[in-house]
Amino acid sequence: MTRFLSVFGLARRRPAVPLAVIASVAATAALLLGLASTAHGQAGVTREYFITAVEIKGSTTADNLGPPETNPKDLSKGYGFNAPGYDSSSPQKWEVASYMWTPAMMLAFRGDQVKLTTFVVNGDEHKVWVEGPDGEEALPETIINRGREYELSFAVPNAGVYKLICLNHEPTMTGYILTLPR
Repeated sequence: MTRFLSVFGLARRRPAVPLAVIASVAATAALLLGLASTAHGQAGVTREYFITAVEIKGSTTADNLGPPETNPKDLSKGYGFNAPGYDSSSPQKWEVASYMWTPAMMLAFRGDQVKLTTFVVNGDEHKVWVEGPDGEEALPETIINRGREYELSFAVPNAGVYKLICLNHEPTMTGYILTLPR
């Protein structure tokens, strides 16, 4: 096999590019090619994505690492921070958090209908809306709550980037729907 690879200049002791990167690029290309194959000649299809509202948390103790000088909550509504002393059982513990959508990047074609089946894991309430590439409302503000699933549907009549925005936790909790021309 090494001889075969060396003929094509591919034999190396260490791969130049990690296999995870190659797999990621291949998966993205397959997704784009699959979407492109359904894009031409059709008047628009429904693109369904399953997304989740989550809060990612991390903690340590002031013994290991001092807390940030600037309160993360002052940087973004989507960040959370509990300073040392918030946990009486571990007074040196401090914690940071960030709200986000997962996945946060989706793809559609102009003329499609987008259906976001949305499940809320963290955050009791999220006020969300979708902003079109022109700044106009593509989906009116709606409230979604923890532990529930919602179907958010809207049309993407223009190419550009549509933004799924949580008003409670923006800018970190913003999802993007890249809409390509047909």
